[in-house]
Amino acid sequence: MTLPKLCTTVLLGLSAAACTAPKPPVIERESAEVYHFDTNKSFALNVAHMSRKTAGLSDVAQAEHAQFKANRALVGAEYSAAFLTGGVVELLGSMASQSVADKKFAWKPAHVYVTKLNEADLDNHAFNVVSTGLAGAFEKISGAEFVGLYRISSDQLMNNVSILYKGPLCELFPAKKRVNYERLKEIKTLMNFGAEVDGACGITAHISVPGKMRDNGQEKDVIHLEFQRGFSLVDKLALATTGYALMPSSYMDRNTWLNYKVKAPYVVHDNRMWFFTHENTSAPVPEKVLTSGRLGE
Repeated sequence: MTLPKLCTTVLLGLSAAACTAPKPPVIERESAEVYHFDTNKSFALNVAHMSRKTAGLSDVAQAEHAQFKANRALVGAEYSAAFLTGGVVELLGSMASQSVADKKFAWKPAHVYVTKLNEADLDNHAFNVVSTGLAGAFEKISGAEFVGLYRISSDQLMNNVSILYKGPLCELFPAKKRVNYERLKEIKTLMNFGAEVDGACGITAHISVPGKMRDNGQEKDVIHLEFQRGFSLVDKLALATTGYALMPSSYMDRNTWLNYKVKAPYVVHDNRMWFFTHENTSAPVPEKVLTSGRLGE
C-alpha cells in the first residue's frame, strides 16, 4: 500500500501547506528545458541526465564504481552539475535543498520514453505513451500478462498510476497480496477499472514530464516513469523496455523491505545494457532473464 502524503504545516517560518480535498492527479510538464546529448559522456550518462531524476552518477573506468551516495560534501557538486533546475541552486545549505538532493540520490528504477507530446492534451498523451510502452515490454516477458495501466483517484498519494499484471509470475504471490475486485470497488483507489483487475499483481509508479531533449535535430519530450513499490518484476521490465530503462545499483522496495542490488547501475535501450564507463561499454540483454519462470532470474 502506498502511504498518503502528509498534510502538515512547514515549520520553516517561510510557508505553510494546507490540506485540500483529494482529486485525480494530472500529469504536467515540469520544465521546458532542452537537454543536448554530450559526446564526451557515455550513452548511459546522457540518458540519466536527460531524465533529470538521477544523481550520484559519473563515468568511470569500472562500471561498479559509477554510483555514489549523497553526503554534504557531494551535494554542492551535484547541484553545480545542473541536476537541479529552477533556481534551487540558490537554496544550497537549506533544509529544502538538502531534502531535494537526498531524493535525487535515492532514485528508483525507471523507464524513460522520448516522443513529441500533444501540448493541448499532454496528460492523456503521456499516459498513453507509457501504457503502450509497458504493453510492449510485457510482451517480451514469459509468465507475465499486462492487464493495464490505471490512474490513481487521489493526488494525495505518492504514485499517480498503478501497473497491473497477471500470469504465472503473479501467481507466485499469495492471494492476499493480489488485487481484490470487490474490495477495490469499495475503496476506489483506482479509476476506470473493471473485473479484469481481480487477482492481478500491482506495481505502483509515478509518471512525469521532466523536460525535453534534442533528438536528430528535433525537440522531443522526455516522459519519466518511476517505479515505487512492487519491484519483483522491475528487472525484467527494464530489460524488456521499448524505450529506455534506468537502473540504480541498489533500490529498496517498501512493500516488502527487500533491498535489491546489482553489480553496477545501467541503462537499457534497443536490447542492450549500457554502463557508465569512459569506454561507453555495453552488452546484449540476457534473454534468460526475460524467459525465466521465476522472479529475480
